[in-house]
Amino acid sequence: MGNASVIRKAGSGSKRLPAGTGAGGEAFEALLDHEKLPPRTAGSLEFYIDGSTFFPVYLKELQAARKSIDVQTFIFDTDDFAVQVADVLRAKSQQVPTRVLFDCLGSEQAAGVTPKSMPADFKPPQKAHQYLMAGSSLKCRRTGNAYFLADHSKLHIIDGEKAFVGGMNLGREYRYEWHDMMARVEGPVVQDLAQLYERHWRSDAWWRKLERSQAAAAPTKATSSMPEPPKKHLVPLRLLLTDARRGRQEILKATLLGIRCAARRVWIQTPYFSCDEIMTELEAALKRGVDVRIVVPAEVDHKIMEANNAADLKTLIDQGAKVYAYPGMTHLKATVCDEWAMFGSANYDTLSQRINVEMNLASSDPRMVNTLATRVFERDFGQAVRITPAMAKAEGGPLAEFVGDQL
Repeated sequence: MGNASVIRKAGSGSKRLPAGTGAGGEAFEALLDHEKLPPRTAGSLEFYIDGSTFFPVYLKELQAARKSIDVQTFIFDTDDFAVQVADVLRAKSQQVPTRVLFDCLGSEQAAGVTPKSMPADFKPPQKAHQYLMAGSSLKCRRTGNAYFLADHSKLHIIDGEKAFVGGMNLGREYRYEWHDMMARVEGPVVQDLAQLYERHWRSDAWWRKLERSQAAAAPTKATSSMPEPPKKHLVPLRLLLTDARRGRQEILKATLLGIRCAARRVWIQTPYFSCDEIMTELEAALKRGVDVRIVVPAEVDHKIMEANNAADLKTLIDQGAKVYAYPGMTHLKATVCDEWAMFGSANYDTLSQRINVEMNLASSDPRMVNTLATRVFERDFGQAVRITPAMAKAEGGPLAEFVGDQL
């Protein structure tokens, strides 16, 4: 599909809709349906911005669980805060079925990095999965990384009735140091999330047989049942995935369509920005006069990605994009295109858009769009420093850009 038009379903046929006609609303949602993206379901949303807001609620929900706990994260760290979460899960596993699934590569890498604020006298356990299972009834699995594919999604389901999704891992940085966001989801969409968790729990079984501690741990059946719709505002939500193993690149497809249709604004926040296809669509949007704004960290946790961020963003700044450096590290991933919004685990890099397992939620619901626009973007524009053309510089040269583009 070229930059000049997009296809929208119209009655029994279809027609070409000029780029820049507008993202959001039923016409745009019909386009996403026509492009065979997953259908919408219903759910309520409540956003928690930063760890100080999210984790007290999360720990309280874990402690109050009555039927089941299913946790999935990219990183289950071994720092003092991750151990605090682990202790809650270990204790609850004596009362309700509790499962924990985390990515082996992500967690091993994180365990080798000490957070800036970690107490000097804290002695971390050697392995997160060993600590979680020691003296508990908890079932723990680590996602394998064949071909260096990672499961980067975050999903926590309590009692089969409520879920938490977003960008936060389980560790001290996310609780105390970094800017990030999670959302509580209730309603029919939780059933879709529970099915997704079950699929992730059962995948990659072949390599787990090598781990004697897991050999006897048969997957438990999902304890979730279709919950009664909560007495909250239900919105149409579209669950979008990246999963190279299953040929799913729904997040990238929806992102490109959102930018391509945008007539007024494209606002993006991400720690890593290195996807050429998205760059191309943003350049076209700038030529149409769209307000393109991007928030990235002032301090990126991976130097090669920091260099690549600088190279790609300099190109956009030179073409009129407004780019903001958020003080410290923002790990938040969100997008607003006109009156359509998306958030979740996926970064704006090749790994998240094409390779790793990722999970986002998207909607044209005005409340969701307005919440992200005002509570995330407008707030962060005010706190961040806008990078001027004179300040922008490409770092690392062509090699850094090439390597970054692969990530």
